[in-house]
Amino acid sequence: MDAYFDRVIFFFSTSWDYIRNVLDIIIVATIFYWVYTFITNTRAVQLVKGVIIIFAVAVLSSYLRLETLDWLIKNITSYLVITVIILFQPELRRLITQFGQRNWISAEAVKESFPLDEVVNAVVSMSEERVGSLIVIERNTGLKIYIESGVSVNSMISEEMIRTIFFPLTPLHDGAIIIQEGRIAAAACYLPLSDSKQLKKQHGARHRAGLGIAEETDALVILTSEETGNICIMVNGRMLSKIRVSDLKNMILFFLNPKTAYEEEYRL
Repeated sequence: MDAYFDRVIFFFSTSWDYIRNVLDIIIVATIFYWVYTFITNTRAVQLVKGVIIIFAVAVLSSYLRLETLDWLIKNITSYLVITVIILFQPELRRLITQFGQRNWISAEAVKESFPLDEVVNAVVSMSEERVGSLIVIERNTGLKIYIESGVSVNSMISEEMIRTIFFPLTPLHDGAIIIQEGRIAAAACYLPLSDSKQLKKQHGARHRAGLGIAEETDALVILTSEETGNICIMVNGRMLSKIRVSDLKNMILFFLNPKTAYEEEYRL
């Protein structure tokens, strides 16, 4: 009987070691994949390339016993962490913030009180009329600092109000409106500008500002271009261009839903 229990205990102990190793590999691989997808199309991609090059040179110098080069690399890498924190503070802040804000459990849908049709109708109308607009919808990250940079509105959301704000040559048309808790909190707001590789030469300050706030926070950004009338959505640090009118409402619902808010890609 004792031998039988010993075999059972040995079986579970060896099985647990195997499961633990597999689980460890899966968790590490998931973390690396998530970080990789996050830094894609950001300045941090260049950092990763630089680290890989430094690592390769370090291995080569150690193998060939190049003492001077090895000494230089060791001194450089000792300051690498501090340099990364200073140069890539926005990316690191967004990475940590986004991880903490992911709603891993909640399955609550978008509140029906949000007048989504009013926003969609306004965006479609401005797109057809080629009126430039920049609409920022707050999700989990507070946008108080950006609201304070604009003009307080504190208005109910309506198609007429949004179109009036962005009507050309009106005092509030230049800048972004920020929607907070189902109301237009402010207009003519200043946003941080992005230097992402996603931006092309034809993209102006409006696109840079929209993508900038989508990189700095988890806000959902909807933009219409006055040059082309195209509709863009910026979210989770990504820019989705040339949105079809038929897809607009479903895409907004997708990114406002806690279950899918942080999905890397919307599949049309």
